[in-house]
Amino acid sequence: WTYMERLWCVYEWACMLKDKAPETCFLQIESFMNEQTLPLYLDCIRGFSVKRAECFLESDREILTKKIDCTYVSHDAFETLVKATAVALIARSMAFRGGRSRSLHNTFFMPWADLALELGFGELAAALRTCSASEWRQAAAVRSPSTHSDGLMNATASDVGQKVAPVQGVSAKEYHGHINHWFNSSVSPLLGKIRLEALIT
Repeated sequence: WTYMERLWCVYEWACMLKDKAPETCFLQIESFMNEQTLPLYLDCIRGFSVKRAECFLESDREILTKKIDCTYVSHDAFETLVKATAVALIARSMAFRGGRSRSLHNTFFMPWADLALELGFGELAAALRTCSASEWRQAAAVRSPSTHSDGLMNATASDVGQKVAPVQGVSAKEYHGHINHWFNSSVSPLLGKIRLEALIT
């Protein structure tokens, strides 16, 4: 969560955003995100600004400010790109966790949609709220192929009086595929639009 306090780090992050499609960028923060660190991540993105970001040497600030001025239409546009993309990518990461239960969804995913709205990213907030990770996780369930005692294999609920084959687990590939498809079709285009508006052409 201190990453966005350092201007060099954020500038390098923005350089990646400038050259790569949003859907090809991933933030793997699952192991660092918990109920104690979540507010810290939210605050670091909420409070980011070029002016407040730290530099080890003040001469670095001058260099980086000139680079930003040469590439982005304004500091506000630069900050918008950084914040919106960080919110969206962290939300995608938290969607995988949120699909496990309603409680996890509300605790770890919804704060990112709320932050998007708070920061003025209304379209992004609306797109994030269309995430149905719990449904996609259920759709990716892997059921036992074993035959039931009544002689039916993988029967539907109506076939066996509401009995279905037991769930063995979830296909991570299929589950991730659903979430990535949602992100690529609903969220990534909005980030692409923000990037286009931020860059000097």
